[in-house]
Amino acid sequence: MSHGDGARHDLEDVIDCILTITPDRGRLSVADLMAVIGERSFGPLILVPSMLALSPVGALPGLPAVTSAIVVIFAVQMLLGQTHVWLPGWLKRRTIDGPKLEKGLTAFRPVARFLDHLLRPRLSFLTRGPFFYAIALMILAVALITPVLELVPLGGIPPNAALVAFALAITAKDGLWALLAFAFTGATGAWLSGLV
Repeated sequence: MSHGDGARHDLEDVIDCILTITPDRGRLSVADLMAVIGERSFGPLILVPSMLALSPVGALPGLPAVTSAIVVIFAVQMLLGQTHVWLPGWLKRRTIDGPKLEKGLTAFRPVARFLDHLLRPRLSFLTRGPFFYAIALMILAVALITPVLELVPLGGIPPNAALVAFALAITAKDGLWALLAFAFTGATGAWLSGLV
């Protein structure tokens, strides 16, 4: 599996891909979402659950736990150098309300458009080789603690924002975003440690 397939996979594009199927479905499964975004690179596959958790859709009961589980599984596969993505059947069968998903993603679109303007391939060596695995390790660590932080009001926003930033970095091969994601994660960790 490549770490990026060269196709356009910015945030607004991913939202558009998902919105093409929401009008026709009462509920969408994780398998439906994987099918519409494709399985060619880890970036978009980690981006989508993280983006959903960060968007207004993330307020839906049970969704943060599902998105975190998906990200953990993909991060482990990144670290193991897997060539094919895999999710267990029980997770692929989990569903989300289509109309609520459409409403939440539409509300998130202006934010996505703004972030997309800040992305471009640069310092791409920071998203390859050992740096790619460092990013995968950080994604795994953040995804593991996210469900705990979701118990705190608005506590899920910082970790999910970090996951979105890391996913965008490897998708767009933007090393600057990778550095910003590391810095943001470190600052958030320091802030959280001061609360306990």
